[in-house]
Amino acid sequence: MAKVLKELYGVVGKIGNKTYYESGGETLVREIVTPKNPKSVAQTLQRVIIKVVGMAYAKLKELCNHSFEGCSYGAKCSEYFRGVNTRYLRERASYLQNSGQSLNQFFQFLPIESEKWSPFAAIVSQGHLPEVSVTIDAEGGHVACVNSPTASYADFVNAWGLRRNDQITFVTVQKVDGKYEVELARIVLNPRNPDGSGAPMTTEIVNSEGEFPCSNWKNRLNFSTFEFDTDHFNFVLGKGGIVVAAGIIVSRRDKSVASSKDKSLAWFRSNCQLVLNEAGFGDDLCSLAKAIETSYIVNDVDMESDYYLNNAGGGGTGSTGESTPSGGSGGVTPGEPTYNTMATINGVSQSIAGGSVTATAPVTTVAISGNNLGEVVFTAKVDGTGDAINPTTHDANSAAFTGLNVQAGHSLVVYRGGTTWFTITAQAPDEGGDAN
Repeated sequence: MAKVLKELYGVVGKIGNKTYYESGGETLVREIVTPKNPKSVAQTLQRVIIKVVGMAYAKLKELCNHSFEGCSYGAKCSEYFRGVNTRYLRERASYLQNSGQSLNQFFQFLPIESEKWSPFAAIVSQGHLPEVSVTIDAEGGHVACVNSPTASYADFVNAWGLRRNDQITFVTVQKVDGKYEVELARIVLNPRNPDGSGAPMTTEIVNSEGEFPCSNWKNRLNFSTFEFDTDHFNFVLGKGGIVVAAGIIVSRRDKSVASSKDKSLAWFRSNCQLVLNEAGFGDDLCSLAKAIETSYIVNDVDMESDYYLNNAGGGGTGSTGESTPSGGSGGVTPGEPTYNTMATINGVSQSIAGGSVTATAPVTTVAISGNNLGEVVFTAKVDGTGDAINPTTHDANSAAFTGLNVQAGHSLVVYRGGTTWFTITAQAPDEGGDAN
């Protein structure tokens, strides 16, 4: 920056490669410097990818603003989505280039100036729950498929390690009248239906007169097709267009951290990356190579939450090793677990309301009861240390520890959900223990 000659005093504006302006009663001059804006293939590729990822997030925001386990709602999930998908696309492009393959094989993308949305194999959720794999029918791409041994609800659940109250979210991108639309549907699993766990999965989804085993007030059954075919279910959502991308997200509520200030951390997710039906896109989108070329030339956890994924029932620890109840009768809709204040110890019923009780040694059996206990994790430890003892039997209404041998002078600590519930102190008969 410099002062100008007196004869140019009062001049304001651009002359040549300099700009003149007034400040403090003086005319000053600055050289005009145009910032570098290289348009190398690598930089244009990065810009195309960033644009595509941003537009994908805008279309999938209803899910992806809370779909990454351990990330809080909104900005953190948005940042994670953009980061993980930008890296995926960049690494995929580098792989193709390094292996001598054309970027035309990288799939379909739009140039920077386009306002259209270009679907891709986006990573839409991440977590540690079992992943449900999806394929798209190669013949026309009109259905997405999820494998299951039979048409029964029980086999569908067991095939994927699912549990009562899990939420299963179906995601498709479909081409309808030349446009790409995101369609969503969700079901909340509940095996307690009148037909038992062998009830067909499809009954309520395609026929409102049937009985589908899930809690209906949380469902969003946006299916135009849901049918069993040999060893898999076919599904199409919404208007029934050509499916170009699809995936399934499993959600589970973790009650052990539900009291956390950050309610978003009280949910588990499964990994889900959309699978693609490349033939379904046709020729209405350009390749990534063409997109680069064109751009280069042109220059609180609520059980009925507003968050789409957060409508699973009262959950557990997220462990994939826990079994799913086999079902029951009467069509009872499960709710929050309730616990009886009496436990049967060595065959005698005793109150555990105070958190501690005595029993005559040796303590060999302990039975507890209540309602909706199927997903509650019960364990016990002798003297509160050592290896955890799991229940010998455990269902929705009870859990029992048998084959114990807790001697006088020792105790058995019983836990529910990892928290101490009550302690049984074993006493010799002459120490005043209950005569059981």
